[in-house]
Amino acid sequence: MRTHRPAYLPALDGLRAIAVLLVLWSHVLPQMPGYPPWLVQLRALLGPGELGVEIFFVLSGFLITRILLAEKAAARPVRWFLLRRMLRIFPIYYLLLLVILFVQPGPTLLWCALYLSNFWFLVQTEANWLPHTWSLCIEEHFYLLWPFAVAMLPLRWARRVMAFFVLPGAIVAAIVICSQVAPARAAEILQLASPIRFLDLGAGCLCAFAEPRLTARPRRALAVGAVLFALGVASWPGYWLFFAPQQLGFGLPLAGGPVLGLLHSCLLATGLVLITIAGSFGRQWFVRPLQLAPLRGIGRISYGLYLYHFPLYVAVMGGRQTPGRLALALLLTFAVAIASYWLVERPLLRLGARFR
Repeated sequence: MRTHRPAYLPALDGLRAIAVLLVLWSHVLPQMPGYPPWLVQLRALLGPGELGVEIFFVLSGFLITRILLAEKAAARPVRWFLLRRMLRIFPIYYLLLLVILFVQPGPTLLWCALYLSNFWFLVQTEANWLPHTWSLCIEEHFYLLWPFAVAMLPLRWARRVMAFFVLPGAIVAAIVICSQVAPARAAEILQLASPIRFLDLGAGCLCAFAEPRLTARPRRALAVGAVLFALGVASWPGYWLFFAPQQLGFGLPLAGGPVLGLLHSCLLATGLVLITIAGSFGRQWFVRPLQLAPLRGIGRISYGLYLYHFPLYVAVMGGRQTPGRLALALLLTFAVAIASYWLVERPLLRLGARFR
């Protein structure tokens, strides 16, 4: 069985591009003049923002864990990994917070600076310029815990901790919350609570542990990814909550909707990531579009696009979205993200590469 881990899988940059474009789309209001009706229906079906974030989470779990496994195999200390992550994540994040401090100060900034805004948004619903930072906080909480587990535990135990404790624990916690809290509130908690969203990151981690098998048997891995994706489609909550009771005579009670939604999006995203990984190893035709230079370019600047897009949407469009203002907001988002990548992120990435 081959155990070689390719240093770079171009198709994953393409998939990351799809994820960030889904998020950018999700913040375009369907009430905007000229918004096509068919796109409104597709938006309701896909849930582009949630799906995009789920893909980010699974990809992050996979990529971070494969790096940690390579670092451990090379006997490199975990502190160098953490230093590189700090150089990758913190500078433009805190630069954005500094800019917003002068433009739109408020208590949300402190919680964002502490990487606790996901918990802050559970109790505070005031409009602000940084509602999308919840996902960045969850990833940072994951980065604070998982690298030490991989570094300090035997690999088989790290894998077992993720497979038999973290993932089942997230599902059990979600079920308990939904049994005690009204569905709308439960959905908010399941979206924002870090331990529960570790389900998605953990799924990506397990894909990284399985990478040697994926490399050796890409067709089997592709089949597993297809099954997971199919299960994600079949578990669409809209059907089981609203259509199944009429068509089948039974369905899921509303209280179970948030849990099913969590599993639905996790299965979809994990299936897509696994299909992309297996397709890359198997050199399948369907990954070629993801390897195109424009998509890979968007994937490389996806962190900046995600970080800057919402404040720029608010600054340019405010509460009134029009096609012209949207075009300007998107143009500025891409311009700022490209400048950020070349002027700030890329030099820091080169600096971080020295710490190995």
